[in-house]
Amino acid sequence: MFEDVTKWLEGLGLGKYAATFVENDVDFRALPALSEQDLKELGVSLGHRRILQQAIATLSETVETLPEEQPSSEVDTDTGLATWERHPGERKPVTMLFADITGSTALTEKLDAEETHELLYGATQRMCEAVERNRGTVCRFMGDGLMAMFGAPVASEHHAIDACEAALEMQHAIRDYASDMEGLQIRVGLHSGEVVVLTVGEGNKAEYDASGPTVPIAARMEQVAEPGEVYLTAATRALSEERIVSEALEPVAVKGISEPVSVFALRRVRSIEEVTTVASRTPFVGRRAELKQVRGMLDTCFEEGQGQTIYVRGEPGIGKTRLVGEFQLIAESKGFVCHRGLVLPFGVGKGQDAIRSLVRSLLRISSGDGKDERGKAAEGAINKHALEPDERVYLNDLLDLPQATELRALYDAMDNTTRNQGKRAVVSKLVTSIGREQPLLVIVEDIHWADPIVLAHLAVLTKTVAEGPTLAVMTSRIEGDPLDQSWRSTTEGAPFVTIDLGPLRKQESIELIGEFIDSDDPLAEGCLQRAAGNPLFLEQLLRNAREGTTDSLPDSIQSLVLARLDRLEAEDKRALQAAAVIGQRFDMDTLCHLLETNDYDGRGLVEHSLVRPEGMGYLFAHALIQEGVYASLLKNQRRGLHRRAAEWFAQTDAVLYAQHLDRGVDEGAPRAYLVAAKSQSAQYRTQEAIRLVERGLEIARTPVEQCELNCLRGEQLWHLGEVADSMEAYRDALNIAEDDTQRCEAWIGLATAMRGLDQYDEALETLDMAQVVASRQDLKRALAQIHSLRGNLYFPLGKIDGCIEQHKLALQHAQEANAPELEASALGGVGDGLYVQGRMRSAHEYFSQCLELCRQHGFGRIEVANRQMIGFGGTLFYLNEMRAALEESSSTVTAARRIGQHRAEQFAHMGVAYGCMWLGDFDRARQHAEMGFALAERIGARRFLARHLHYLARVLIAEGRSRDAVQKLEEAIAISRETGIRYVGAAILGTLSLATDDPEKRELALREGEELLRTGCVGHNYFEFYQDGIETCLKIGDWASVDRYASALEDYTRPEPLPFIDFIIERGRALAAFGRGKRDCATIQEIQRLRDDAVRDGLKVAVSALDEALSAA
Repeated sequence: MFEDVTKWLEGLGLGKYAATFVENDVDFRALPALSEQDLKELGVSLGHRRILQQAIATLSETVETLPEEQPSSEVDTDTGLATWERHPGERKPVTMLFADITGSTALTEKLDAEETHELLYGATQRMCEAVERNRGTVCRFMGDGLMAMFGAPVASEHHAIDACEAALEMQHAIRDYASDMEGLQIRVGLHSGEVVVLTVGEGNKAEYDASGPTVPIAARMEQVAEPGEVYLTAATRALSEERIVSEALEPVAVKGISEPVSVFALRRVRSIEEVTTVASRTPFVGRRAELKQVRGMLDTCFEEGQGQTIYVRGEPGIGKTRLVGEFQLIAESKGFVCHRGLVLPFGVGKGQDAIRSLVRSLLRISSGDGKDERGKAAEGAINKHALEPDERVYLNDLLDLPQATELRALYDAMDNTTRNQGKRAVVSKLVTSIGREQPLLVIVEDIHWADPIVLAHLAVLTKTVAEGPTLAVMTSRIEGDPLDQSWRSTTEGAPFVTIDLGPLRKQESIELIGEFIDSDDPLAEGCLQRAAGNPLFLEQLLRNAREGTTDSLPDSIQSLVLARLDRLEAEDKRALQAAAVIGQRFDMDTLCHLLETNDYDGRGLVEHSLVRPEGMGYLFAHALIQEGVYASLLKNQRRGLHRRAAEWFAQTDAVLYAQHLDRGVDEGAPRAYLVAAKSQSAQYRTQEAIRLVERGLEIARTPVEQCELNCLRGEQLWHLGEVADSMEAYRDALNIAEDDTQRCEAWIGLATAMRGLDQYDEALETLDMAQVVASRQDLKRALAQIHSLRGNLYFPLGKIDGCIEQHKLALQHAQEANAPELEASALGGVGDGLYVQGRMRSAHEYFSQCLELCRQHGFGRIEVANRQMIGFGGTLFYLNEMRAALEESSSTVTAARRIGQHRAEQFAHMGVAYGCMWLGDFDRARQHAEMGFALAERIGARRFLARHLHYLARVLIAEGRSRDAVQKLEEAIAISRETGIRYVGAAILGTLSLATDDPEKRELALREGEELLRTGCVGHNYFEFYQDGIETCLKIGDWASVDRYASALEDYTRPEPLPFIDFIIERGRALAAFGRGKRDCATIQEIQRLRDDAVRDGLKVAVSALDEALSAA
């Protein structure tokens, strides 16, 4: 038994431990139970422990497979020994790596045996991991070091690069590991050449060794290397020259070699992306005129600080991308920094569309960076003043970052146009700001696939680059060129140069042929004729000839691609087909999922110039290659691969999930499009949501899917303001609805659209039908929507009590449904109704609750609509909180302008104008009234023009220009009669009575105003008419009418007295009493109190009459 162990150890080259094993009674039965600590106690060195542990594991498996009843003394040890029999070797080109730990002796003096073991074991483990991660094989352990080889047992053309990467990786790993241990370092040596590879064992249990002159030279490189360094020979450097940065050192002598060996210190391994440039992939020929033209443009841009746009057009394969690649090389040589975006027709993941890719490039965000890195880049853009803080909301969208609650509220309040304008402005500012630091070349390729959103960005980019040191380059196919005259008109005449590419000239094609084969080769003429000057076709023909047979030439790009595809290794062919399913751009993780493997690396595809690395992923060398490979797949193959791709994206990208299910002809695709569209809508990407919905409708087969998709389409069209189309979508949903729940949803949407077209009666009838279903099925959310919408319909019909009742019912159902957005809408609706009734205190409470809920959840759209109701002219004003009211109105102007809500902005201008009039700031009041008027005119809100004219007239009255004021007021009342006199007609008539000096006109205005109030008006009319009625009668000395109007105002506010209105009533009565001649102490004290209150609250326009009375007392 012990003789067998001795033979076994000798077979491993570890015979020196045989006596120790015999002395300690270690035979084959004990071997499987030996632990790391046991081997250490037997005096086995670290490297030999590794070898023994591997051998014992193999031996254990052999023993375990024997019948249990076989006595251990009869185990056939020849089986175990045969496993470790040395097989004949084979010659292979490899790179050998030697690594050794330095400084360990000094360290071990400070540590005990166990600590030393743990320290060295950890270091060796990290060295092994670096080898294995870079496709190397650890051959043996030697003292405190190891020997490894790259390029065997599996051959690889990249063995030198792999070895360099492993060497640097283990240096980094040891530095990190030994950060707290001074003196622990490793030195590494590399040499490439031919060795004899010896195989020890079989199958998965095989281990490998190497011999030959390459081995000692690599060992010598390690011996002369400084601690912390990697030294390599000229042979290794030559094989990896394109990928490494190295520094030449003094040659060293190597035993057995007559001449000193050149030595280089490895400094860095470049990424594939750094070295796989267009120029290195394909020889560039021709296009000299175009290159000369672009050189001139770059020089002018650099010298003058003004850029332009270059538009390269041409047929597929004509060399657009290759030419633009040359542009980039020239630009970089002149000090330009290049940024790229690519428009793709399919397979666009998050952050990969052309504009978002461009933004990430500008901010130096790599494709693998997560939310934290993108967030830091966004912060950097703000901090470096490239962007303003309030533009962060747009940058978050462009970088696919979540919005903070307050920013989400802001974005929610914006319409789609404003969001898109904001994003275009951010891209423009980034290009401008970054271009100031260093001139830029911005490239966007394949815009023939661009959608309207991308095209709008490109129009702004074209204008932007004209103002700074940036050149923009765009490419497109001739067919599908999207830059028509309409698009060009949006660039406002910015410099724009079109370069149309034609076929290569014959001599240029011959130059390209010479880069692949001898131009005198008979095959050259055939390639020349067949390609007809198309450089892609010619290049692929030449690669095809170089890779395969030359007896026939494919007659099209499609057949050419297929010919090259068929000559790939089976694994690479399958990978290329799977990649074509993912799209023109793909990443290796997704591809491996489709291939059901974890170790495919795509090198074969890169080597054959079929794909190229780009960022963290890969891009097909040309769209035609991807299209050709994809077209070659059988339908069932495509469907299966698309479905596997859908599995990959199911939890990470709703859009790609839906698109792959669609192409996989999966029955779940329509619903996936529904989910994807909702996800886009939640990110305020309404146009993208509509495109997804419409594709879902094209493939939906069941009425349920069609109904749900049509309802979502109707909702998105409503958000875009396309009300008639929204109504049509809801009608389509209603026509195919199969159950009452679906009909209920469609009815609610239809009623919403009808309201937008002022079809109030039809909308109410539709809601009645929806309510029957919602009540019967207790659909709380639907009931909240129905009652809220009915309340909104009652409002313009003047059914204010009904409006309030409906919104309160909506509030109840929304709370039961736990639907805070519907709850906020209902609160605002109740506030609107109470405002109209003049119950400002109650209205303020509801508006305040609404705004608080909006701020908690980010309901910006609802917040902006209700915020204007508490400023000046709103509830805060009537509660006598004047300065707070003015501040609220002013901030609402800013907020509404920022989000592009013109209706809300013009309302806020009203509030500021009204407040400034009371506070005596007439210039500011006029400014805001004029801005509000311009906005109302711009958006076609004619009835609000009357209000702005009304406030302009009040400014004119304060300035003593009563005649001009009367003219404005007559224009205002005419508009009011036309658009609905109950909105603000009585208030205008009250001010007209104050402005005119014509007694008859004054009397008519007061009489008509009172009549309007009797028949019912919006609440502010009562306040303002009675105020101006009091002021008019004070002016003409009609003391009795002053008291009458004061009493009427008091009666109107009796249910909810308001501090400001109480002031108006008390002021009117005190001045009337004084006018009648009542000058007693109590009257004078009351007037003094009222004056003090007016001064305290800043009501300057109310002070003058009180001062006059006090002066006359």
